[in-house]
Amino acid sequence: MSYGIIQVPRGRLKICAENGCIIRCGWTEEALRESEDPLIREMADQIRDYFLGIRTEFTVPCRPQGTDFEKKIWTCIAEIPYGRVATYGEIAEKAGHPGAARAAGRACGRNPCVIIIPCHRVVARHGDGGYTGGMKYKYALWKTEHIDRRRKGRKE
Repeated sequence: MSYGIIQVPRGRLKICAENGCIIRCGWTEEALRESEDPLIREMADQIRDYFLGIRTEFTVPCRPQGTDFEKKIWTCIAEIPYGRVATYGEIAEKAGHPGAARAAGRACGRNPCVIIIPCHRVVARHGDGGYTGGMKYKYALWKTEHIDRRRKGRKE
């Protein structure tokens, strides 16, 4: 496994790759660390472009490790368009598990590839929901995507 740590607005991200795929991307307090791995360098470039508003989707292969249920939820989360949000209940239903909003929320909280699998775009039915790394990160990502907290969608 190889990894690198990059600086982004509001913090640092640790990007880990194995067998030609990104397997983790998460917030960290660790010191910056450049990587010689071309896949990690490409992912880092794409994430920087995301924060600059140049990129709305990622093309680097991502293979997060989790249960079958978690992977199903993460696949549905990955389909939420840039600048939009969906509720935990909507994600659970789309994954074929209506009524499993809380389980979808737990899977969302276990997402090993933040930003790439945009769990920051998932909200509670009556609120902003949570965010494993802390709400300051979720709100920073919403700001990047121009998501209006009151309307739970992209500002027009």
